[in-house]
Amino acid sequence: MKELVELGRRIKAERIAQGRKQAELADQAAVSVDSLSSMENGRSISTRNLARILQALGFVDALENLVPAPVPSPLELQKLEGKQRQRVR
Repeated sequence: MKELVELGRRIKAERIAQGRKQAELADQAAVSVDSLSSMENGRSISTRNLARILQALGFVDALENLVPAPVPSPLELQKLEGKQRQRVR
């Protein structure tokens, strides 16, 4: 998948921009150098390892922002509005 290749390229570029060796980042992320190398070369790794690598690079919010939170439908919003207090007695 081209998206994995691009993600790996960005992770590698960020690691290099931070002046870190693969072994150093892998150690801090608690993943193997092979896992990090696989990610940087566009191969799939576990989501746990991806999360650890992103956290070690300083991208704590990256996974949270990866998929937007579900937006309630207009009907659900209308139901919620009906349950909100309209006045104080």
